[in-house]
Amino acid sequence: MVSLQFYNCLLIIGLLYFSSAASWTEGDDAYTPCNGSIAECDEEGEMLMESDISRRFLAQKKYISPGALKPDQPVCDGGGRGQAYSKSGNCLPQSSNPPDRGCEKYYRCRSDN
Repeated sequence: MVSLQFYNCLLIIGLLYFSSAASWTEGDDAYTPCNGSIAECDEEGEMLMESDISRRFLAQKKYISPGALKPDQPVCDGGGRGQAYSKSGNCLPQSSNPPDRGCEKYYRCRSDN
């Protein structure tokens, strides 16, 4: 009569054998040769590596203006400091090339003004 300990030992050895065989077949796929570029062959590893661009994104300081934290005030026409174009009356900037700007001598305009 075979003891219960022998069957338990046999069961554990069998489970260890099949689990190691399953992990061995999964590991074969990880070492397949690749004839492409490094980016194509090691896509997961490339995304895990920290690049210079990601460090630059993290180094940027992004601030929220105090006006953005006030929900009861409009962004434009607020009249407060730090709000864009509050003096012009709307959210668009003043034109940078007005037609009545005149002409200086060093620009050598066609009309001798």
